[in-house]
Amino acid sequence: MQFDFAGICRENGFPTRIVSCSFEFEYGRPSQAAYEEYLKLGEWGSDGFENWLENLKRKNRDESENELILKVLTQIYHKLNFLESLIKQQCEEFINLDNKALAGALGHGVICSVEKSFEPSKDYYVRFKLPIFPYKHMGVFTQAFDERILKITQMHPKDIQDFDMYIANKEMENLRAQRNRKDK
Repeated sequence: MQFDFAGICRENGFPTRIVSCSFEFEYGRPSQAAYEEYLKLGEWGSDGFENWLENLKRKNRDESENELILKVLTQIYHKLNFLESLIKQQCEEFINLDNKALAGALGHGVICSVEKSFEPSKDYYVRFKLPIFPYKHMGVFTQAFDERILKITQMHPKDIQDFDMYIANKEMENLRAQRNRKDK
């Protein structure tokens, strides 16, 4: 059964394009611990290596063929850091969130759940792993305006870029699939 997430968003004064997706997320009520985790997740990737990489990208804008190599090196760097933390038994732990749900769709500024999971007008802290390369854990604060839809109320600027880029890429993927179906 297809659910009209876009229609509900429009009815609530939040017009956005919606793309289908599927990933699990955790959510719970906002708390001081959730806010601290949110800040910590926003700092991930803000180390010296990431800053150096961003400066390098700005200096070499016309050399886009190196971008993929830099992304792969970044992923390797993060995996090495993760392995080092495992060896030191300093694995990153997340706070316990009371609930899990499956995202069935995303829009710019909204997360749509497959099941009725939320109380309208209630605030939630949400954590998920955005399925991009390199993968990224995100924490966001939201408010439900429907039993299935959360409006994002607080998100780090870099996370907004990655989130919106993921949605734009899914839109392009859908357009290519539609075009390929018409060509056959």
